[in-house]
Amino acid sequence: MNARRIRILASVAVPALLLLLPLAVYFVDQAANQGEVPRNVSVAGIDVGGLSEDDATVVVRAYEANLQTQPATFVISGSTYELDPTTVSLTADVDGAVTEALNQRNGGIVSGFIPWISGFTEHVDVDLAISIDDEAVDAHLDDWELDAIENPAYEGAIQVVDGDIEFEYPRIGEKIDKPAARTIVNSVLIRPQRETTELPLIDSVPVMTQAAVDDAVTILEAMASRPILLYDEDQNLVLTVKPSEISDATIVEIVHGSPPQVNISLSIDRVADILEPHRARFELPPVNADFEVDIETDRVSIIPSKNGTVLDPAAVTVELLRAATSGTAIGRLAYADGPEPQFTTADAEAFGPLGLVSEFTTKTPGVNRVHNIHLMADTIDGYVVWPGEEFSINEVVGPRTEARGYKRDGAIIGGQVTCCDEPANVGGGVSQYATTIYNAIFFGCYEDIDHTPHSLYISRYPEGREATMGFPAPDVVFRNDSDAPIIIRNSYDGNSTITVQFYGNNGGRTCESERSERFNYTEPKVVYEANTAVRPGTERVVSKGSQGWSVTVTRVMTMPDGSVIRQPFTHHYRGAVRLIEKHPCNLGIGSCPVPTTTTTTPEPDTTTTTVPVTTTVAP
Repeated sequence: MNARRIRILASVAVPALLLLLPLAVYFVDQAANQGEVPRNVSVAGIDVGGLSEDDATVVVRAYEANLQTQPATFVISGSTYELDPTTVSLTADVDGAVTEALNQRNGGIVSGFIPWISGFTEHVDVDLAISIDDEAVDAHLDDWELDAIENPAYEGAIQVVDGDIEFEYPRIGEKIDKPAARTIVNSVLIRPQRETTELPLIDSVPVMTQAAVDDAVTILEAMASRPILLYDEDQNLVLTVKPSEISDATIVEIVHGSPPQVNISLSIDRVADILEPHRARFELPPVNADFEVDIETDRVSIIPSKNGTVLDPAAVTVELLRAATSGTAIGRLAYADGPEPQFTTADAEAFGPLGLVSEFTTKTPGVNRVHNIHLMADTIDGYVVWPGEEFSINEVVGPRTEARGYKRDGAIIGGQVTCCDEPANVGGGVSQYATTIYNAIFFGCYEDIDHTPHSLYISRYPEGREATMGFPAPDVVFRNDSDAPIIIRNSYDGNSTITVQFYGNNGGRTCESERSERFNYTEPKVVYEANTAVRPGTERVVSKGSQGWSVTVTRVMTMPDGSVIRQPFTHHYRGAVRLIEKHPCNLGIGSCPVPTTTTTTPEPDTTTTTVPVTTTVAP
């Protein structure tokens, strides 16, 4: 090879070698530093070039820890406050920043060479994203503001004290400029070197206006200017609430809304105190359901039950406030449901339809006795005998006395109808009612518990199917052995008749009456009375008396299934007494007079001494 050729080859090879040398270094460097952060790369100013991913992460984590542990100091209106970064959840995106640092100057075989070359002269700083909880920062600002600001905005005040309205208008004050302060706090927290920083203040304008305060005062003055009248139209009652009571119950609150307003209300507890002394006058007890009978049509209808009523303080408070603020000064009383009745409409409906079961009528001669019969009938009229309950005339009516309006009339005393000096004569004649209701019991097929016919037969009553009365005995007692209530209705036609009607449902039983012939005749009882007008050794028959006899009345009860039950009732009428008068000496009272020899007939002695018999019943 000649020298010229060698020179040419050398001139070509040397530049080529010079070009291949950096590439060789590049390939060697890339191979040696595979998985490391490229040179001249930092994260938030921290050099991580040449570090592995793990080492770079440790370095940046240490930077994050420093940011989290170094307190920041702020000044507000001359007061100093420290902020612990952990209380605002300061964190850094370390993993993201390290990953971005590792990916700096990446490329292919050719494209990566140029960034590698620039890495010797150019520096790359990767941002470290810092996260801060703005709500937590705002909470700190709120706390600092309350502590540091001596003249915050004043929203005004309104209150009612002992009937007087006291108020203050709103005033402008100071507050922290929250958006600017938040930005400043965040900018300080992302730097490791933290200097004491002052936070800015701005004017704080109250949300309440002077006009709103004036309007509220006007309303409060009107509320306390006159009494409020709360009406109960159903009972035609009114409750007057005094202005002082209104003022005492008034509550005033400033509501920071948009728009701001003054909220005027009344205390429910205070209104309840106002109502308490008046509850007895306005509240109603529960009313049981009842039955109404139309004796003309024999229709039984239900009068619905009613719950008791109680004043409702919450509802009354609403109505009282409306009346006080509307200018009318008039409202209504409001009630809530009180206790339920013991016998409800549903209970009454559960018995099913009710109707006329039985009735009986007797004639009522006389005057005083008719008055007594009507008085007893009026007392019992409308009485309800519930299923299983026993009814007693004496228990319902009580003793017949003149103080209770009963008059004197004939009564059976000592086997004779006597009027009217004995206590038994008070209420005489009520046995007529006893007989009438007993027959309603009899033909209604209800269980007879107790009844006593008269000792003497009285022709206006059904023989063997009648009853007498006394107190506490004899009595008329029966049991309602049906599944439905019995409503007793009494009516009278002037002074002519008395009628007793039973309304209910006896289950479909029907009753008829059978009467036997009279039997077991007895002679009258003889009663002697002393009379000095009767000559010794003689007697005078005042009343011949009459025979007594027995009779059996049988109630024939036909059941709904057709079976028949026979219930006999046997009674003995003893007849009227045979009354004989004798001289007292012939009855063992004193000695008989000595006979005289004169033939002159002496004046008869009209004095009569009577020995009474004490047995007493009312006819």
